[in-house]
Amino acid sequence: MPGPFDSTTKRLLREKPEHYVTWLVAQAVFVRPLPTELKSRNVFADGLFAITVNGKPALLHIEFQTRNDPNMGKRLLEYNILASSENGWLPVYTVVIYLRRDGNVPKSPFIRKLPNSKEYQRFYYDIIEIAKLPARTLLDTGLLGLLPLLPMTDGGTEPELMQEMTSTLEDAGERELLALAFAFGGLVDGGKAYNALVRSIFTMLDDILEESWTYQEILRKGFEKGREEERQQRIQEQRETVISFVQIRFPELVPLAEQHLLFIHKTEELHNLILKLFVVQTAEEARRAITGTDEE
Repeated sequence: MPGPFDSTTKRLLREKPEHYVTWLVAQAVFVRPLPTELKSRNVFADGLFAITVNGKPALLHIEFQTRNDPNMGKRLLEYNILASSENGWLPVYTVVIYLRRDGNVPKSPFIRKLPNSKEYQRFYYDIIEIAKLPARTLLDTGLLGLLPLLPMTDGGTEPELMQEMTSTLEDAGERELLALAFAFGGLVDGGKAYNALVRSIFTMLDDILEESWTYQEILRKGFEKGREEERQQRIQEQRETVISFVQIRFPELVPLAEQHLLFIHKTEELHNLILKLFVVQTAEEARRAITGTDEE
């Protein structure tokens, strides 16, 4: 199921895919990105790239994971086979990148056995646990496309390292990567001091970031989330108003009101119901207003 990192990690791979190819597969050369939708079952991978290794064509499949999934090996095997089958049966390098610590993740290889315990399938893949990766190791790769992941690394929330990361991206003119660094930085629970640091760093970069389509998308989603939260709060307040009114005048109808309110999700409908309840005279009129049968 898509989580808070899903769209951000896909954007990250789109910005500098060649840096992930260099980082994850020795002696590989990035050729081009490939469609991430594996059509056999409408399965979507996070990243799929055509590469060459020692001059020979291959594929690189990258999957970001935020939580420990005991079925990770099975999922990766499915992606691997589908990607290969849809691209001329080229060999596929599969890498899963865990962004957070979440217990002991399933290890490679993924092994399947028959009921008699005989092994019939063994699938190898690579694992990178970002939370266990020293921050300096990531910075020293020299690969700018990896830098937005810094806050997720071990020690990556240190102020001097955050400043170094943002300064490096700013000097390189990588405003989209700066915006992605802002997104990842905001998803890390680093406490009040860290949150203040992230805000102060990116406030100073506001002039640069306002030209970034990634940053504008982040702001838009944040605005929409805020509006949705306000809408839900208003709906809850209107539901409470209805229940309070019914409790005072027609307490025997409270269970009925509570049941029907669960199916009303528009503020306009709740507003109209409140107006109707203000003018009803009998319990029967109130019941019809609550159930909507007064309009029949």
